[in-house]
Amino acid sequence: MTATDQTQFHARQPSAFDHAFAVLEAVAQHGPGLTARELTALLPLSRATIFRIVKHLVAEEYLVRTTDLRGFALGTRVLALADPSLLGHERRPDASRPGP
Repeated sequence: MTATDQTQFHARQPSAFDHAFAVLEAVAQHGPGLTARELTALLPLSRATIFRIVKHLVAEEYLVRTTDLRGFALGTRVLALADPSLLGHERRPDASRPGP
């Protein structure tokens, strides 16, 4: 995250995280191509809030624009949450699990 990104999106309260996760969950649930207009209809958030969150999530690669530029799909950083090797990170050995 760059310094500019940090100044554009502040988590002033836990609801900011809740809103961002709600957007990600909606895209995951409804599949690629979900539009900002559809997100506004699905979520109890203002249009401005949806656009601000989507803009930030796209900038951080948690969402990507679909090829027709109409909607959004989950980005590589969401996938990397489940599989860190996608970003070139190795999992650290878990000291509590016995080795081979």
